[in-house]
Amino acid sequence: MEIILWIIVIALFALSIVGIFMPVLPDTLLLWGGFLLYHFFIADPGAGLPASFWWGMAVLSILLYGADLLTNMYFVKKYGGSKWSSMAAVVGIILGIFLFPPFGMLILPFLLVVLVELLVQKQTLEKAVKAGFGSLIGFLGSAVVKVVLQVAMIIWFFVAL
Repeated sequence: MEIILWIIVIALFALSIVGIFMPVLPDTLLLWGGFLLYHFFIADPGAGLPASFWWGMAVLSILLYGADLLTNMYFVKKYGGSKWSSMAAVVGIILGIFLFPPFGMLILPFLLVVLVELLVQKQTLEKAVKAGFGSLIGFLGSAVVKVVLQVAMIIWFFVAL
């Protein structure tokens, strides 16, 4: 039975990495599912993961959730977008997750940034598209950050055993 539980833990970790690129999969929750499965069903009673592990995972989980939003805001601004465009990118990510998964996280931020730059900021089409492109770069940047964070979390898990 323990082997089956370990297979499930590894599968949850693998799915969490896939979840970075397929937003319909809750990447951070899948990681936590693997951690909790080990802690409560595989580890010997009283010999589970230390408190420092759980605190570290809580901090890294918050960073995972913030990675999409912060990198998107940063790159929109870097590519010439306004403060309003940065906020539009965040709204686009949030709406994109629910309205058009998995591509909504790419398309909606781009469209909303371009629209805000054109209609609200009265920018040229070229500048608006450049700012919108920043939202695409932000998504890809956040994917890299999330892969690094999740791999670090998985390695920490195995080190903490």
